[in-house]
Amino acid sequence: MTTNNPISQATAPLLQEYQRNQEAEQNLTENPRKTVLLLLQGAVDKGNLAKVCQQSGALVEKGFHLGRMTTILDALRDRLHFTDETPLAFDLEELYRYADQCIQEAVFEKDTFYLDSAIEILTELRDAWMEMMEQTGQLV
Repeated sequence: MTTNNPISQATAPLLQEYQRNQEAEQNLTENPRKTVLLLLQGAVDKGNLAKVCQQSGALVEKGFHLGRMTTILDALRDRLHFTDETPLAFDLEELYRYADQCIQEAVFEKDTFYLDSAIEILTELRDAWMEMMEQTGQLV
């Protein structure tokens, strides 16, 4: 008996785009600051995609991108080291928490106020991170 299961026959286009690159992954492991920069850029990109989806009425897709933003924020939080010598980590945690709250509010909002707030915070963090990497010669 054969089953006609369209889900198993269809390939998700988002999964087709992603292919693991061991060399690139090793480079990111060796440069954690670049990883943070890429995560921040990814969160901004997903926020902008969610905003386009909101404006076009594609609410399911908007939810997908908001979920990705939350996942990226979790990954950023996982990279924080909380010690007495790293007070910036506590400040970043608060910014990540606030951005995450904005994302959660954006799920049900009719306009893009909360989403814009989250995107703005993440964009400013990304820009500051990039500037720090440029000044220290770590951005290659």
